[in-house]
Amino acid sequence: MAIAVVRKAGDVLLVCRQDGDDIAWQFPAGIVKPGGSASKVAVRETLDETGVHCTVREHLGERLHPHTRAICDYFICDYVHGEAVNGDSSENVAVVWAPINELARFIPTDRIYPPILNALEATV
Repeated sequence: MAIAVVRKAGDVLLVCRQDGDDIAWQFPAGIVKPGGSASKVAVRETLDETGVHCTVREHLGERLHPHTRAICDYFICDYVHGEAVNGDSSENVAVVWAPINELARFIPTDRIYPPILNALEATV
């Protein structure tokens, strides 16, 4: 999985996914096929899912996600342009720019990869 943490001023881009009865906020993400570029997938999936163009600033690391058990590559990304819209209603319920200092209202901080929190704190 490639995960894009897109910053715009003091906000971060989130998508709300629905899986059956479960609804969860998360960062835009996509599956990286064998031989594919995780950074390109992060940028492409962000555009496809949200209508937001971004560029990768930095690779934050990789981990085995503790809940999904998927290998995830995390990228801090900069907003370039575009309106945040729900570009994939089959996967997402909503798309929002969430204030970074209120991120815990959307995603419990103990579920966020620590380098993401460090990169976002440097933004605020």
